[in-house]
Amino acid sequence: MTAAARDALRGIQRHLEAIYAVQAGEDVTRFLVGTGGLDALVESGAAAPELRGSPEQVLVEDSGDGLEVAVYLADEVQAGLVKGSLQAHCHATEGVSHFLLLLWSGRQERQVRMLDLEIQAEVDKASTVLLLDHTFNGGAGARPLLRRLFGAFEPLPGLHPDEQERYRAAHHLGRRYADHLAALLEGGVDQFLGELRRFYRLPAEGKRERAALAA
Repeated sequence: MTAAARDALRGIQRHLEAIYAVQAGEDVTRFLVGTGGLDALVESGAAAPELRGSPEQVLVEDSGDGLEVAVYLADEVQAGLVKGSLQAHCHATEGVSHFLLLLWSGRQERQVRMLDLEIQAEVDKASTVLLLDHTFNGGAGARPLLRRLFGAFEPLPGLHPDEQERYRAAHHLGRRYADHLAALLEGGVDQFLGELRRFYRLPAEGKRERAALAA
């Protein structure tokens, strides 16, 4: 990974930590693997072959003494991140989001399900782009950005039906909650951040209910 890509990824981590007032205590780039790294993990049996072609994944394995974590970003995502691509930013934010929530949940001794990781990632993509637009564009681009983020959605081909349903559910709940966040941000950053910080600390079922009820 280039130094510029590492800096961009660290910037995403710092942004999410500031939004939620949490600290990971770990640098996500220390756990990063690219396309070649994923190939090596697949060859060793530590990662499933169907992950090839995926833009982003967080791989977790229980070693018996603790969890081993790898944050995979495809080489093209890393390159796009440096160029300022919105799609690359979103893929990278998903990876950092999963990484942070896994660490935070572990320290809180909370269990976390795959669906909860995906819902939080959808919220994190929305919250970061909404804040960036608010800062640099006065919020004028909020609605178009959300339409780009949550437009037509199809899960990656080859996924198990249960995985496809999980991604669809996370996308749907994330879209509802993102609309709620955009409306809150129109009233000021403080209430926007207050809502996000409360959401982050809710138990898993509370998060799903909060997102489902958001209008």
